[in-house]
Amino acid sequence: MKSFPGILMIALLIASTQAQTPTPPPKASPSPAPVPGAARYVSLKYKAPANAIAGIRHDVDAGTRGWNATMPALYALAPNHTGFTTRGQPSLFWYQSSPASTRIELTLIEPKKPKPVLRVGADKADQAGIHRLPLERYNVTLAPGILYKWTIALVPDPASRSQDLIASGTIQRIEPDAQLTSALSGAKGMDKAATYASKGIWYDALETVTNEVDAAPKNKGIRLQRATLLEQAELKEAAASERK
Repeated sequence: MKSFPGILMIALLIASTQAQTPTPPPKASPSPAPVPGAARYVSLKYKAPANAIAGIRHDVDAGTRGWNATMPALYALAPNHTGFTTRGQPSLFWYQSSPASTRIELTLIEPKKPKPVLRVGADKADQAGIHRLPLERYNVTLAPGILYKWTIALVPDPASRSQDLIASGTIQRIEPDAQLTSALSGAKGMDKAATYASKGIWYDALETVTNEVDAAPKNKGIRLQRATLLEQAELKEAAASERK
């Protein structure tokens, strides 16, 4: 049996050895994996053109549906001034707040022309949300410098068109200047949308961001960016639907 002093010396030696043994550093937490398909944040800041004609959008909201208040709210997704595009065959967009079992019709009008440039419709407006109509599908090309008016209408009674609920906007094709052409050189996706927005090219900005939404429909970040763009044109109901 070991004596008490001997036991004490062994205990002190063990304690000294333990004190000199360095404590291993804590393991670093692994970096979070990137979310597949996540969009890089790009700020879409729409700047209205200085030479745009103001106050020419018409919406069908709660205050303008009148006697037919059960029908959806309807908005032409255009700014409340001349909306510009650089494309001969852009897309036209509208928002419908709820389904309706009624005919819907889009018309594109050129000033001083007796017949519409385009009139196309569907028997039922049975889907809510944001819709688009590419002019390319109907072989329609906008001429530069002409202010076209376009309307989207709900037609409760085809025999009484005075009861139509109509939302409208305008569109004008412009030629891109050297500054815009240079800014767009090499730009893709949301960077391209941001460039169009900052230069006041509404329809091209909306179409570019919508292409990104369609390519990644589950990416909430891109939808929020489209909502931001819509809010800047005071299209609040359509923007709110994107944020849900």
